[in-house]
Amino acid sequence: MSVLRRFLCGLFALAAASAPAQPTGPIKLVVPAPAGSSADLVARALARNLSEVTGQPVSVDNRGETAAEVVAKAAPDGATLLFATPALPALIALRESPAFEGGLTAFAPIGRIANEPLVLVATSTLSVSSVFDLIAIAKASSGRINYASGGAGSLSHLAGELFKSLGTVQLAHTPAKSGEAALADVVSGRAKLMFGPFALVEPALRAGKVKALAVTGPARLGALPDVPTMREEGVLGFDFTGWFGVAGPAATPKATAQRLNADLRRAVQRADARDKLRALLGTDPTVGSPEELAALMSRDLATFAKLAKEMNLK
Repeated sequence: MSVLRRFLCGLFALAAASAPAQPTGPIKLVVPAPAGSSADLVARALARNLSEVTGQPVSVDNRGETAAEVVAKAAPDGATLLFATPALPALIALRESPAFEGGLTAFAPIGRIANEPLVLVATSTLSVSSVFDLIAIAKASSGRINYASGGAGSLSHLAGELFKSLGTVQLAHTPAKSGEAALADVVSGRAKLMFGPFALVEPALRAGKVKALAVTGPARLGALPDVPTMREEGVLGFDFTGWFGVAGPAATPKATAQRLNADLRRAVQRADARDKLRALLGTDPTVGSPEELAALMSRDLATFAKLAKEMNLK
């Protein structure tokens, strides 16, 4: 039986028959990112609208790397939810011993709410206008061109390592303490490149402090129609699409997860939510099924584990 099949089969353990289909009190959305990050901004936009459709207070709890542990060990009543991102499979793939047991099976996926392709940006003084130019300069520089990231194991780091593995280029990694600090390094020229979420890099792009070379998803962003994909730029096999979703503890009753999935759909369909999320993501949000989120998590876990082994990442 495949890992994905085992994961799907174990999504929802049966709970007591009397378990309610929806929380009857406050809901806490635990976010694996600091306040002010792109994940935090999206989570807060979602929380406001989820509160409206459920009639319950929905708070955001920024816990960083401990977010997954907090949710994995929480009561499976739908009151404590993980604002899931690819950071979850990355944590499992790169950490030798995560603080929770079971890996992905410690969670019950509820639904993806949006995709988040990253944007490859370069400092404004770097003499490149395309990924083709970048690869040529990087090959000639023998590793002297560096890229910034929000830290070891962050999505910006993993995207940079994937580029190195597929683009046959040598780039130096310059980790920072956060995505915002990494972007500041690129703006100042201390680092030449960065793979960053649209919400993070968009103000600097608009101000002309950095320039966009490509987006990492399979299609161009509606907000950046003139910026090609990495595939269009000749980096074949590069598909690095971030996402945002919601998950609960493994034993969350299926009825609770289904009701929360329906609530997510209603929350995201609200006009104010769609407008806010579109502005943050550069693309329209779309809620998916629990099974789709499970498949995304499993896919990313396999991708990150392979990348970690090939590039010796921890």
